[in-house]
Amino acid sequence: MCIELKIKSKHLALEPAIIKREEAKLKRRIKYHRSDDQISSISLGWKLDSLVRHRKMDVRNESRATHLARTYLAGKPYARAELKRNDNDFFKLYIVPRVVAMVTKYGNKDQRSVDKKAIIDWAKLPE
Repeated sequence: MCIELKIKSKHLALEPAIIKREEAKLKRRIKYHRSDDQISSISLGWKLDSLVRHRKMDVRNESRATHLARTYLAGKPYARAELKRNDNDFFKLYIVPRVVAMVTKYGNKDQRSVDKKAIIDWAKLPE
């Protein structure tokens, strides 16, 4: 098992709480600036939206891909990591390339030659 991916997984688990704390700070600043300066309130709103998007999309997807890469590197079946998947196209487009990148970077000699097709075949759900 790769210690770097384990550390990455733990950092990704902590990141949403940190982002939520920063979101709360921005919400307070927006509330404060709403009455006097409309322009700064709008730019703060954009920053808040950007943080929310980062937390809900980027961090979530990276965490999912890291978990799947760790499962693959441990030699466990896909069903051990995820029991169902509702987003097949999204999975193939965004998650699989990240899993491949992590496996090729952190895997042993046999695992480094993995490609998208191998990960998709591994990720077949039982019918």
